[in-house]
Amino acid sequence: MVTKQLIAVLLIGSSLILLGAGFWLKKSIFLIKQYDESSIADKEGLAKSAGLYVMVIGVMIFLPAFLSQLIGIYAWIVFGVLVSLSSVFMLRVMTKYV
Repeated sequence: MVTKQLIAVLLIGSSLILLGAGFWLKKSIFLIKQYDESSIADKEGLAKSAGLYVMVIGVMIFLPAFLSQLIGIYAWIVFGVLVSLSSVFMLRVMTKYV
């Protein structure tokens, strides 16, 4: 992988991990767009699930970058499918907190 691409992937993945940690540890749910804090039943549960989800996406960005060296473009296809499926699952999880 080209050095510039590797640096970009590392920066994006690291920033998502930090953002997820902010959601989870600091309970910064005001960063989630269109969530009125007064309508949330379980703020800690929402912060934890949203934080973990964003952190997992950040980690999942690292994996295809390195796996693409071994298996090629198929790593990014699998990554796209996993992100799509996890997004649908996360929407279902987040609706139980509102």
